[in-house]
Amino acid sequence: MARILMEFFGEEYTENTAPLLYEDFDRVIFFSFEGEGPGSRAREVIESLLPEKFGTEVFFVTVADKTLSGAYRAIYEMMRGEDEFVFDLTGGSQIFSAAVGIFVCGDAGNIKVVSNDVKNGVQYTQFPEYTPNYPKHTFRVDELISLSGGLVISSSVTYDRIKSSAALRTEIMRMWDCVKSVPSDWNRFCSMTNYREGSRVKRKLSRADDKKTVERITGLLRRRGVIKNDSLYVDEKGRTLLQYELSPRAATIEMYEKSGTVLELYACLALGECGSFYDVRTGVVLDLDGLITKKRGDPVNEIDVTAVYKNRPVLVSCKNCKPTKEHLYEILTMSDQYGGRYAVPVLVCSEPAFDPVIERAAEMGVTLIDNVNDTPLKKLKEILSKKFPV
Repeated sequence: MARILMEFFGEEYTENTAPLLYEDFDRVIFFSFEGEGPGSRAREVIESLLPEKFGTEVFFVTVADKTLSGAYRAIYEMMRGEDEFVFDLTGGSQIFSAAVGIFVCGDAGNIKVVSNDVKNGVQYTQFPEYTPNYPKHTFRVDELISLSGGLVISSSVTYDRIKSSAALRTEIMRMWDCVKSVPSDWNRFCSMTNYREGSRVKRKLSRADDKKTVERITGLLRRRGVIKNDSLYVDEKGRTLLQYELSPRAATIEMYEKSGTVLELYACLALGECGSFYDVRTGVVLDLDGLITKKRGDPVNEIDVTAVYKNRPVLVSCKNCKPTKEHLYEILTMSDQYGGRYAVPVLVCSEPAFDPVIERAAEMGVTLIDNVNDTPLKKLKEILSKKFPV
């Protein structure tokens, strides 16, 4: 006897696939009315991902007659035999849901009816008896993005890598303690034109006050054993350059090249260790439509940190400055584009926010975590756990 999921296709991929997280099925049948089914890209992703991840067969049924009787007939034709059928009422046309009601009111046979609270990660059995269910599977970030129509091209550092390397965790904390008190200087230092050959680095000074910035940052890095043999000199073209060597302690090169990388890795560490998130990654490069053309107009973006919370994609923007309303709009737009209705937009900023920004974040549904520079890791993890309870 096979177990078959009867799914009514809707625009939200998380609603279409949620039941697969709670129990195992031999087959999934997606029903939709003509003109309301998945596009070619969505169908391709579903036919590829679901069998690979869940070991289930996938079928699509298109119903031409958009009436209650048309929906009933289409479902009835798929229900022959002694198989067990599970109907999901989350998403899709209400006409299909009404048709399911006819089966429930009649000779129901071997059926079950469920609905999914996607936001809170809970499923409820509605028939034959009311019970809550909790997921036993989870999606990765790249799977959620692909179901939404996009594609994860690459990522930089994962929390799993940090977790498995005490040296990397120590390096992140060392650099965070080094630069968190001088965010403006660190931003300026990393913006200086950078030339690197192996562990040898040169940076070009272009402003009159760059020398003071260099002195402050190199002093901090030198005292923590990150750099050595640093000096300023003027080359044959009259340019003032800083040269130094990265010590063996500086193993994660990208941390010393871009100003935001340290904050991103610190946020990644906090998200991973607080226990609420799964598949935490940094530097995630995304393609909007899943089609890699490498043309100038191809919609590709980079998200600072991504994660999964209750099988919902979390997209995090990290800003090494005070948060602004523009930052809120930016991460909300990215979240909507790449993650859909149930995606969770988060803005992490190094400095404290002004009250109007805090109020606007609440109105927009963006989780704002500010003043991270003055927030110890233990406290930051507590804040995340409170905002994202397990």
